[in-house]
Amino acid sequence: MQSFFSSRLTLAALAMAAAVATLSPAAVRADSYPSKPIRFISCCTGFPEATARIIAAEITEQTGHQVVVEAKPGANGIIATEFVAKAPVDGYTVLIGSNSTHAANQSLYRKLSYDSVKDFAPLSGISQGTLLLAVRPSLAAGNVAELTALAKAAPGKLNYGWGSSSTRAAVELYKLKAGIRITDVPYKTNPQAATDLVGGRIDLVISDLVSLKQHVDAGSLRALAVSGGQRAAAMPNVPTMHEAGVTGYELTFWLGAWLPAGTPADVTAKLNRIFVDALNSPRVKEFLTRAGSVSFPTTPEQLASFQQAEQKKWKEIVTAAGIQPE
Repeated sequence: MQSFFSSRLTLAALAMAAAVATLSPAAVRADSYPSKPIRFISCCTGFPEATARIIAAEITEQTGHQVVVEAKPGANGIIATEFVAKAPVDGYTVLIGSNSTHAANQSLYRKLSYDSVKDFAPLSGISQGTLLLAVRPSLAAGNVAELTALAKAAPGKLNYGWGSSSTRAAVELYKLKAGIRITDVPYKTNPQAATDLVGGRIDLVISDLVSLKQHVDAGSLRALAVSGGQRAAAMPNVPTMHEAGVTGYELTFWLGAWLPAGTPADVTAKLNRIFVDALNSPRVKEFLTRAGSVSFPTTPEQLASFQQAEQKKWKEIVTAAGIQPE
């Protein structure tokens, strides 16, 4: 009898082992995920990196899992995006990207080193926000109308700095709608452009609030308008571009998170839940409000649909602004 039961137990154990062996590696990984630190690769310094760090801190606090942040700025986010596209498909490398990396670049470059759809698995939206038009204080422009008049009086004499597709398109759209000429000065990052604006080496930028607001508060820059359709809660006294006289002007930017294509769906789903919980936290929402943005958590499917619509929108913006693909 003992031999019979021993045989039955042995057979049961073998059957269980066989069942476990037939489970996909993805299922096993999802069950234990995450078991090591997750890496957030930020496409840019400034607002994207700051946002990545606040989300990482919130995830660590909520779950106890370590999240490290590394910025790989440059080339409109292409450097970071290409890096994540080639990363292992294990759920431990996450791109903190933007409308530059996954919508605008497709119209700004004739040939990209990555495919924003085929090379990535959408994770979640992060934020949607507005940009700020700021000028050096010594410039004789106290509002947008005066800035426009200066530009019309001396076509091409004024210049602006940009470090991303959003900040470039924002000024080009202003030029188009106001009928003015302003010379562009490219930078590797938006904070670098802000530094030169504070130093008086360029005349204006339209950039994120994280890069500019501290300088405005210190009196080293003058804020003229925000780019979105509504005023920013963080700067309620600053008008929109439309309110300031640039009729019909509206431009916003957004951040999102992606994993490399081929990441197991159940790992993606688990990380999405972790990510969304962080985005819905009071700390992250408060940070985004101060930065002129709002939280934008989504499912992977919602981000994919949003990205598709945004690629079409940014193609129209780039074309309307007269920006030639590089």
